[in-house]
Amino acid sequence: MVGWSAIYSLDPQSGCFSLNSNCPVTLNGMNFISVLVLAFASSLFLGTAEPVQSADTAESVEHAGPILGDLTVDSVRIWLRTAVPRSSVIEIKDAGGEIVRRCPLQTTAESDHTGILKILDLTPGTRFTFSIDGKTNSDWWFRTRPASDDACRIAFGSCADEGDGSASVWRRMESDEVTALVLLGDTPYIDTTDLARQRARYREFSQPVDFARLVSHVPVYSTWDDHDFGRNDTDGNLPGKENSRQAVTEYRPNPSFGENGQGIYTSFRQGPVEVFLLDARWFARTEGGANDPTLLGAQQWAWLERSLAASTAPFKILACGMVFNGSVRPFKTDCWGVYLAEYERLIELIARVKAEGVVLVSGDVHWSRVIRHDTKGRLGYDLMEFVTSPIHERLIPAANPPHPGLIFSVGEINSFLLVDATTAGASSTLVARIRNAAGQDLHVEKITVPSGKAVSPR
Repeated sequence: MVGWSAIYSLDPQSGCFSLNSNCPVTLNGMNFISVLVLAFASSLFLGTAEPVQSADTAESVEHAGPILGDLTVDSVRIWLRTAVPRSSVIEIKDAGGEIVRRCPLQTTAESDHTGILKILDLTPGTRFTFSIDGKTNSDWWFRTRPASDDACRIAFGSCADEGDGSASVWRRMESDEVTALVLLGDTPYIDTTDLARQRARYREFSQPVDFARLVSHVPVYSTWDDHDFGRNDTDGNLPGKENSRQAVTEYRPNPSFGENGQGIYTSFRQGPVEVFLLDARWFARTEGGANDPTLLGAQQWAWLERSLAASTAPFKILACGMVFNGSVRPFKTDCWGVYLAEYERLIELIARVKAEGVVLVSGDVHWSRVIRHDTKGRLGYDLMEFVTSPIHERLIPAANPPHPGLIFSVGEINSFLLVDATTAGASSTLVARIRNAAGQDLHVEKITVPSGKAVSPR
Protein backbone atom coordinates (compact mmCIF):
# COMPACT_ATOMS: atom_id res chain seq x y z
CA MET A 1 0.00 0.00 0.00
CA VAL A 2 1.10 3.57 -0.62
CA GLY A 3 0.88 5.93 2.34
CA TRP A 4 -0.49 9.45 2.24
CA SER A 5 0.16 12.59 4.19
CA ALA A 6 -1.71 15.82 4.60
CA ILE A 7 -1.38 19.17 6.31
CA TYR A 8 -4.28 20.09 8.60
CA SER A 9 -4.99 23.46 10.16
CA LEU A 10 -7.74 24.90 12.32
CA ASP A 11 -10.04 27.69 11.23
CA PRO A 12 -10.24 29.89 14.36
CA GLN A 13 -13.62 31.30 13.32
CA SER A 14 -15.52 28.04 12.95
CA GLY A 15 -13.36 25.78 15.10
CA CYS A 16 -13.40 23.24 12.27
CA PHE A 17 -10.45 21.42 10.80
CA SER A 18 -9.76 21.79 7.11
CA LEU A 19 -7.36 20.17 4.69
CA ASN A 20 -5.21 22.85 3.08
CA SER A 21 -1.74 23.89 2.11
CA ASN A 22 1.13 24.43 4.50
CA CYS A 23 0.08 27.89 5.61
CA PRO A 24 -0.08 29.16 9.21
CA VAL A 25 -3.23 30.15 11.04
CA THR A 26 -3.56 31.66 14.48
CA LEU A 27 -5.04 29.94 17.51
CA ASN A 28 -5.34 31.94 20.75
CA GLY A 29 -2.57 34.20 19.58
CA MET A 30 -0.21 31.27 18.92
CA ASN A 31 1.33 30.48 15.54
CA PHE A 32 -0.20 27.20 14.29
CA ILE A 33 1.95 25.65 11.56
CA SER A 34 2.61 22.28 10.06
CA VAL A 35 0.50 19.70 11.78
CA LEU A 36 1.38 16.59 9.84
CA VAL A 37 -1.02 13.67 9.97
CA LEU A 38 0.15 10.38 8.53
CA ALA A 39 -2.46 7.65 8.06
CA PHE A 40 -2.02 3.90 8.26
CA ALA A 41 -3.61 1.74 5.62
CA SER A 42 -2.55 -1.87 5.54
CA SER A 43 1.20 -2.08 6.09
CA LEU A 44 2.29 1.57 5.99
CA PHE A 45 -0.56 3.91 6.80
CA LEU A 46 -0.18 6.23 9.73
CA GLY A 47 -3.84 6.52 10.59
CA THR A 48 -5.47 8.45 13.35
CA ALA A 49 -7.01 7.29 16.52
CA GLU A 50 -9.49 8.01 19.22
CA PRO A 51 -8.92 8.87 22.86
CA VAL A 52 -8.76 6.27 25.54
CA GLN A 53 -9.14 6.41 29.28
CA SER A 54 -6.14 6.79 31.56
CA ALA A 55 -3.72 3.93 32.10
CA ASP A 56 -5.27 3.24 35.50
CA THR A 57 -8.84 3.02 34.25
CA ALA A 58 -8.59 1.52 30.77
CA GLU A 59 -11.91 -0.23 30.12
CA SER A 60 -10.73 -3.15 27.99
CA VAL A 61 -8.13 -4.31 25.56
CA GLU A 62 -10.09 -2.54 22.83
CA HIS A 63 -8.58 0.71 24.14
CA ALA A 64 -4.82 1.30 24.12
CA GLY A 65 -2.49 4.23 24.49
CA PRO A 66 -1.50 6.93 24.30
CA ILE A 67 2.02 5.84 23.49
CA LEU A 68 4.70 8.40 22.78
CA GLY A 69 6.70 7.84 19.62
CA ASP A 70 9.66 9.54 17.99
CA LEU A 71 10.55 12.66 19.99
CA THR A 72 12.93 15.25 18.54
CA VAL A 73 13.99 18.81 19.19
CA ASP A 74 10.79 20.16 17.60
CA SER A 75 8.39 17.25 16.97
CA VAL A 76 6.59 14.35 18.61
CA ARG A 77 4.49 11.36 17.61
CA ILE A 78 1.50 10.26 19.66
CA TRP A 79 -0.15 6.86 19.12
CA LEU A 80 -3.67 5.76 20.09
CA ARG A 81 -6.10 2.92 19.58
CA THR A 82 -9.86 3.14 20.00
CA ALA A 83 -12.71 0.65 20.30
CA VAL A 84 -14.24 1.83 17.02
CA PRO A 85 -13.01 4.04 14.18
CA ARG A 86 -13.68 7.67 15.02
CA SER A 87 -12.35 11.20 14.96
CA SER A 88 -10.62 12.78 17.94
CA VAL A 89 -8.86 15.99 18.86
CA ILE A 90 -5.50 16.18 20.64
CA GLU A 91 -4.58 19.47 22.27
CA ILE A 92 -0.99 20.33 23.19
CA LYS A 93 -0.49 22.86 25.98
CA ASP A 94 2.57 24.69 27.25
CA ALA A 95 3.57 25.13 30.89
CA GLY A 96 1.19 28.06 31.23
CA GLY A 97 -1.77 26.00 30.08
CA GLU A 98 -2.05 27.76 26.72
CA ILE A 99 -3.05 25.63 23.74
CA VAL A 100 -0.24 25.65 21.18
CA ARG A 101 -1.60 22.92 18.92
CA ARG A 102 -5.04 21.46 18.33
CA CYS A 103 -4.82 18.49 15.99
CA PRO A 104 -7.31 16.07 14.41
CA LEU A 105 -6.78 12.34 14.63
CA GLN A 106 -9.01 9.93 12.71
CA THR A 107 -8.84 6.16 13.15
CA THR A 108 -9.84 3.77 10.41
CA ALA A 109 -11.01 0.18 10.24
CA GLU A 110 -8.12 -0.62 7.86
CA SER A 111 -5.58 0.29 10.57
CA ASP A 112 -7.38 -1.68 13.30
CA HIS A 113 -8.57 1.56 14.88
CA THR A 114 -5.00 2.74 15.50
CA GLY A 115 -3.34 5.98 14.57
CA ILE A 116 -0.24 8.09 14.90
CA LEU A 117 -0.25 11.87 14.96
CA LYS A 118 2.99 13.70 14.20
CA ILE A 119 3.17 17.28 15.43
CA LEU A 120 5.85 19.61 14.09
CA ASP A 121 7.33 23.05 14.85
CA LEU A 122 7.37 22.74 18.63
CA THR A 123 9.72 24.73 20.84
CA PRO A 124 12.94 22.88 21.74
CA GLY A 125 13.65 21.84 25.33
CA THR A 126 10.09 22.50 26.44
CA ARG A 127 7.68 20.50 28.58
CA PHE A 128 4.22 20.10 27.09
CA THR A 129 1.09 18.35 28.32
CA PHE A 130 -1.63 16.95 26.08
CA SER A 131 -5.28 16.04 26.31
CA ILE A 132 -7.48 13.78 24.19
CA ASP A 133 -10.99 15.02 23.49
CA GLY A 134 -10.80 17.07 26.67
CA LYS A 135 -9.56 14.18 28.83
CA THR A 136 -6.37 14.74 30.78
CA ASN A 137 -3.97 12.60 32.78
CA SER A 138 -0.95 13.57 34.87
CA ASP A 139 1.16 11.08 32.87
CA TRP A 140 0.30 12.64 29.49
CA TRP A 141 3.26 14.93 28.89
CA PHE A 142 6.54 15.10 26.97
CA ARG A 143 9.62 17.26 26.76
CA THR A 144 11.13 18.08 23.38
CA ARG A 145 14.86 17.49 23.06
CA PRO A 146 17.00 20.54 23.86
CA ALA A 147 18.51 22.60 21.07
CA SER A 148 21.94 21.82 22.52
CA ASP A 149 21.38 18.11 22.96
CA ASP A 150 24.37 16.78 24.90
CA ALA A 151 22.98 14.06 27.19
CA CYS A 152 20.57 11.12 27.14
CA ARG A 153 19.55 8.10 29.21
CA ILE A 154 18.24 5.29 27.02
CA ALA A 155 16.84 1.99 28.31
CA PHE A 156 17.17 -1.15 26.17
CA GLY A 157 15.26 -4.35 26.91
CA SER A 158 14.02 -7.59 25.40
CA CYS A 159 11.83 -10.58 26.26
CA ALA A 160 8.92 -9.08 28.21
CA ASP A 161 5.36 -10.08 29.05
CA GLU A 162 2.38 -8.66 30.92
CA GLY A 163 3.36 -10.13 34.30
CA ASP A 164 4.36 -8.51 37.58
CA GLY A 165 8.07 -9.03 36.93
CA SER A 166 8.01 -7.06 33.70
CA ALA A 167 5.94 -4.40 35.47
CA SER A 168 8.74 -4.00 38.03
CA VAL A 169 11.16 -3.17 35.19
CA TRP A 170 8.83 -0.54 33.74
CA ARG A 171 8.59 1.03 37.22
CA ARG A 172 12.38 1.04 37.56
CA MET A 173 12.75 2.75 34.17
CA GLU A 174 10.22 5.33 35.33
CA SER A 175 12.22 5.95 38.51
CA ASP A 176 15.42 6.16 36.49
CA GLU A 177 13.84 8.91 34.36
CA VAL A 178 14.88 7.38 31.06
CA THR A 179 14.67 9.59 27.97
CA ALA A 180 13.84 6.73 25.58
CA LEU A 181 12.83 3.07 25.67
CA VAL A 182 14.15 0.68 23.01
CA LEU A 183 12.34 -2.65 22.71
CA LEU A 184 14.63 -5.23 21.11
CA GLY A 185 12.03 -7.88 20.37
CA ASP A 186 9.93 -10.63 21.92
CA THR A 187 7.94 -7.66 23.17
CA PRO A 188 5.34 -9.15 23.00
CA TYR A 189 5.43 -12.90 22.45
CA ILE A 190 3.06 -13.75 19.58
CA ASP A 191 4.35 -16.87 17.76
CA THR A 192 2.04 -16.63 14.78
CA THR A 193 1.70 -14.43 11.71
CA ASP A 194 -2.09 -14.43 11.93
CA LEU A 195 -2.99 -10.75 11.68
CA ALA A 196 -5.85 -10.83 14.18
CA ARG A 197 -3.64 -12.53 16.77
CA GLN A 198 -0.75 -10.17 16.06
CA ARG A 199 -2.98 -7.18 16.67
CA ALA A 200 -4.56 -8.68 19.79
CA ARG A 201 -1.18 -9.38 21.38
CA TYR A 202 0.05 -5.83 20.82
CA ARG A 203 -3.14 -4.55 22.44
CA GLU A 204 -2.75 -6.88 25.41
CA PHE A 205 0.93 -5.97 25.86
CA SER A 206 0.11 -2.26 26.01
CA GLN A 207 -2.52 -2.61 28.76
CA PRO A 208 -0.63 -3.15 32.06
CA VAL A 209 -0.68 0.03 34.11
CA ASP A 210 3.07 0.43 34.62
CA PHE A 211 3.92 0.01 30.94
CA ALA A 212 1.08 2.32 29.89
CA ARG A 213 2.20 4.98 32.34
CA LEU A 214 5.84 4.86 31.24
CA VAL A 215 5.23 5.03 27.51
CA SER A 216 2.70 7.84 27.76
CA HIS A 217 5.62 10.25 28.32
CA VAL A 218 8.76 8.29 27.30
CA PRO A 219 9.28 7.76 23.55
CA VAL A 220 9.30 4.13 22.43
CA TYR A 221 11.39 2.69 19.58
CA SER A 222 11.02 -0.95 18.53
CA THR A 223 12.40 -3.75 16.44
CA TRP A 224 11.29 -7.35 16.51
CA ASP A 225 12.84 -10.72 17.21
CA ASP A 226 11.62 -14.22 16.43
CA HIS A 227 8.56 -14.51 18.69
CA ASP A 228 6.97 -11.20 17.66
CA PHE A 229 8.06 -11.78 14.06
CA GLY A 230 6.05 -14.99 14.10
CA ARG A 231 7.87 -18.13 15.22
CA ASN A 232 10.82 -19.22 17.37
CA ASP A 233 14.25 -19.15 15.66
CA THR A 234 12.69 -18.31 12.30
CA ASP A 235 13.95 -16.37 9.27
CA GLY A 236 12.61 -14.26 6.42
CA ASN A 237 11.01 -17.21 4.63
CA LEU A 238 8.23 -17.37 7.22
CA PRO A 239 4.83 -17.37 5.46
CA GLY A 240 2.61 -14.47 6.46
CA LYS A 241 5.44 -12.19 7.57
CA GLU A 242 3.69 -9.27 5.85
CA ASN A 243 0.97 -9.56 8.51
CA SER A 244 3.56 -9.24 11.25
CA ARG A 245 4.96 -6.15 9.57
CA GLN A 246 1.50 -4.62 9.22
CA ALA A 247 0.84 -5.07 12.93
CA VAL A 248 4.13 -3.37 13.83
CA THR A 249 3.41 -0.39 11.59
CA GLU A 250 -0.03 -0.07 13.16
CA TYR A 251 0.98 -0.51 16.80
CA ARG A 252 4.44 1.02 17.17
CA PRO A 253 5.18 4.73 16.49
CA ASN A 254 8.68 4.33 15.01
CA PRO A 255 10.23 7.12 12.92
CA SER A 256 10.04 4.78 9.91
CA PHE A 257 9.60 1.12 8.95
CA GLY A 258 12.27 -0.04 6.55
CA GLU A 259 11.95 0.97 2.90
CA ASN A 260 9.74 0.01 -0.04
CA GLY A 261 7.39 -1.95 2.19
CA GLN A 262 10.23 -4.24 3.30
CA GLY A 263 11.56 -4.66 6.84
CA ILE A 264 11.16 -2.41 9.87
CA TYR A 265 14.71 -1.05 10.40
CA THR A 266 14.96 2.57 11.53
CA SER A 267 17.16 4.99 13.52
CA PHE A 268 16.92 7.90 15.92
CA ARG A 269 19.24 10.33 17.70
CA GLN A 270 19.32 11.53 21.30
CA GLY A 271 22.25 13.49 22.72
CA PRO A 272 25.59 12.02 21.62
CA VAL A 273 23.97 8.70 20.63
CA GLU A 274 22.43 7.58 17.35
CA VAL A 275 20.65 4.24 17.62
CA PHE A 276 20.35 2.07 14.50
CA LEU A 277 17.59 -0.48 15.04
CA LEU A 278 18.36 -3.39 12.73
CA ASP A 279 15.87 -5.91 11.39
CA ALA A 280 17.48 -9.34 11.60
CA ARG A 281 14.36 -11.31 10.59
CA TRP A 282 12.63 -9.95 7.47
CA PHE A 283 15.49 -10.55 5.00
CA ALA A 284 17.25 -13.46 6.75
CA ARG A 285 18.03 -16.29 4.28
CA THR A 286 15.98 -14.68 1.50
CA GLU A 287 19.06 -13.72 -0.53
CA GLY A 288 22.46 -15.30 -1.19
CA GLY A 289 23.48 -18.92 -1.53
CA ALA A 290 22.97 -21.87 0.79
CA ASN A 291 26.48 -21.45 2.19
CA ASP A 292 26.38 -17.66 2.26
CA PRO A 293 22.85 -16.53 3.14
CA THR A 294 22.05 -12.92 3.85
CA LEU A 295 20.92 -11.69 7.24
CA LEU A 296 20.17 -8.01 6.67
CA GLY A 297 19.52 -8.12 2.92
CA ALA A 298 20.92 -5.86 0.21
CA GLN A 299 18.38 -3.09 0.81
CA GLN A 300 19.07 -2.87 4.53
CA TRP A 301 22.83 -3.11 4.04
CA ALA A 302 22.70 -0.14 1.66
CA TRP A 303 20.65 1.84 4.20
CA LEU A 304 23.04 1.00 7.01
CA GLU A 305 26.08 2.05 5.01
CA ARG A 306 24.49 5.37 4.03
CA SER A 307 23.27 6.02 7.55
CA LEU A 308 26.51 5.14 9.33
CA ALA A 309 28.55 7.21 6.91
CA ALA A 310 26.25 10.20 7.43
CA SER A 311 26.05 9.97 11.22
CA THR A 312 27.66 12.76 13.24
CA ALA A 313 26.90 11.15 16.60
CA PRO A 314 29.95 10.39 18.77
CA PHE A 315 28.37 7.01 19.58
CA LYS A 316 26.55 4.76 17.11
CA ILE A 317 24.62 1.92 18.73
CA LEU A 318 23.77 -0.97 16.42
CA ALA A 319 20.90 -2.80 18.08
CA CYS A 320 18.85 -5.87 17.25
CA GLY A 321 17.28 -8.81 19.05
CA MET A 322 19.72 -11.33 17.59
CA VAL A 323 23.12 -11.54 19.35
CA PHE A 324 26.16 -10.40 17.35
CA ASN A 325 28.26 -13.40 18.40
CA GLY A 326 28.11 -17.18 18.03
CA SER A 327 28.31 -18.25 21.69
CA VAL A 328 24.74 -19.41 22.15
CA ARG A 329 22.89 -22.47 23.45
CA PRO A 330 23.38 -25.70 21.46
CA PHE A 331 21.58 -25.97 18.11
CA LYS A 332 20.48 -22.31 18.11
CA THR A 333 20.40 -21.19 14.49
CA ASP A 334 19.55 -17.49 14.81
CA CYS A 335 22.62 -15.47 15.77
CA TRP A 336 25.21 -13.48 13.83
CA GLY A 337 27.69 -16.30 14.54
CA VAL A 338 25.71 -18.52 12.15
CA TYR A 339 25.94 -15.81 9.46
CA LEU A 340 29.73 -15.47 9.53
CA ALA A 341 29.99 -13.76 6.15
CA GLU A 342 27.44 -11.18 7.29
CA TYR A 343 29.36 -10.57 10.52
CA GLU A 344 32.54 -10.02 8.51
CA ARG A 345 30.62 -7.69 6.23
CA LEU A 346 29.52 -5.67 9.26
CA ILE A 347 33.09 -5.22 10.51
CA GLU A 348 34.26 -4.36 6.99
CA LEU A 349 31.48 -1.78 6.62
CA ILE A 350 32.33 -0.08 9.93
CA ALA A 351 35.98 0.09 8.83
CA ARG A 352 35.14 1.35 5.35
CA VAL A 353 32.98 4.27 6.50
CA LYS A 354 35.42 4.94 9.37
CA ALA A 355 32.65 4.86 11.95
CA GLU A 356 34.05 5.63 15.40
CA GLY A 357 32.30 4.91 18.67
CA VAL A 358 30.24 1.93 17.46
CA VAL A 359 28.61 -0.15 20.22
CA LEU A 360 26.56 -3.35 19.82
CA VAL A 361 23.36 -4.08 21.78
CA SER A 362 21.35 -7.30 21.54
CA GLY A 363 18.89 -9.48 23.46
CA ASP A 364 16.88 -12.68 22.85
CA VAL A 365 18.83 -15.31 24.82
CA HIS A 366 17.39 -14.94 28.35
CA TRP A 367 20.82 -14.20 29.80
CA SER A 368 22.78 -10.95 30.10
CA ARG A 369 26.37 -10.74 28.91
CA VAL A 370 29.09 -8.26 28.00
CA ILE A 371 31.40 -9.39 25.21
CA ARG A 372 34.45 -7.71 23.74
CA HIS A 373 34.82 -8.37 20.01
CA ASP A 374 38.46 -8.53 18.89
CA THR A 375 38.34 -5.83 16.22
CA LYS A 376 41.06 -3.42 17.31
CA GLY A 377 43.37 -4.44 14.50
CA ARG A 378 40.69 -3.65 11.92
CA LEU A 379 38.78 -0.77 13.49
CA GLY A 380 41.28 0.78 15.87
CA TYR A 381 39.11 -0.23 18.82
CA ASP A 382 37.36 -3.34 20.12
CA LEU A 383 33.61 -3.50 19.62
CA MET A 384 31.71 -3.95 22.87
CA GLU A 385 28.48 -5.97 22.82
CA PHE A 386 25.89 -5.69 25.57
CA VAL A 387 23.38 -8.55 25.63
CA THR A 388 20.33 -7.67 27.73
CA SER A 389 17.66 -10.30 28.49
CA PRO A 390 15.15 -10.97 30.00
CA ILE A 391 12.72 -8.34 31.27
CA HIS A 392 10.48 -11.23 32.37
CA GLU A 393 11.44 -14.16 34.68
CA ARG A 394 12.41 -16.98 32.32
CA LEU A 395 16.14 -17.72 32.21
CA ILE A 396 18.04 -20.12 29.92
CA PRO A 397 21.26 -21.26 31.67
CA ALA A 398 22.45 -22.95 28.46
CA ALA A 399 22.73 -19.46 26.95
CA ASN A 400 25.93 -18.92 28.96
CA PRO A 401 28.61 -20.76 26.93
CA PRO A 402 32.24 -19.59 26.92
CA HIS A 403 33.46 -16.84 24.61
CA PRO A 404 37.07 -15.59 24.33
CA GLY A 405 35.88 -12.00 24.77
CA LEU A 406 33.44 -12.61 27.63
CA ILE A 407 33.77 -9.89 30.25
CA PHE A 408 30.61 -10.42 32.29
CA SER A 409 27.72 -12.86 32.36
CA VAL A 410 24.70 -13.18 34.63
CA GLY A 411 21.31 -14.83 34.67
CA GLU A 412 19.22 -12.06 36.16
CA ILE A 413 15.46 -11.92 35.85
CA ASN A 414 13.71 -8.56 35.38
CA SER A 415 16.81 -6.86 33.99
CA PHE A 416 17.62 -4.32 31.30
CA LEU A 417 20.43 -2.19 29.89
CA LEU A 418 20.68 1.47 30.86
CA VAL A 419 22.88 3.68 28.68
CA ASP A 420 23.90 7.15 29.86
CA ALA A 421 25.77 9.29 27.36
CA THR A 422 27.07 12.83 27.74
CA THR A 423 29.22 15.27 25.81
CA ALA A 424 31.45 17.68 27.69
CA GLY A 425 34.07 19.74 25.95
CA ALA A 426 36.09 17.75 23.43
CA SER A 427 34.98 14.29 24.56
CA SER A 428 31.85 12.17 24.92
CA THR A 429 31.31 9.40 27.45
CA LEU A 430 28.96 6.41 27.37
CA VAL A 431 28.22 4.45 30.54
CA ALA A 432 26.39 1.14 30.01
CA ARG A 433 24.84 -0.64 33.01
CA ILE A 434 23.30 -4.10 33.23
CA ARG A 435 20.63 -3.21 35.77
CA ASN A 436 17.83 -5.01 37.61
CA ALA A 437 14.37 -3.95 38.76
CA ALA A 438 15.66 -3.28 42.27
CA GLY A 439 17.97 -0.59 40.88
CA GLN A 440 21.20 -2.56 41.34
CA ASP A 441 23.92 -2.15 38.73
CA LEU A 442 25.17 -5.68 38.10
CA HIS A 443 27.92 -4.54 35.74
CA VAL A 444 29.12 -1.17 34.44
CA GLU A 445 31.25 -0.36 31.41
CA LYS A 446 32.50 3.11 30.46
CA ILE A 447 33.55 4.12 26.96
CA THR A 448 35.05 7.51 26.11
CA VAL A 449 35.41 9.05 22.68
CA PRO A 450 37.94 11.90 22.73
CA SER A 451 38.48 14.01 19.64
CA GLY A 452 36.46 11.63 17.45
CA LYS A 453 38.49 8.54 18.33
CA ALA A 454 36.88 5.56 20.01
CA VAL A 455 38.77 4.20 23.00
CA SER A 456 38.17 0.66 24.20
CA PRO A 457 37.00 0.42 27.82
CA ARG A 458 39.32 -0.63 30.63
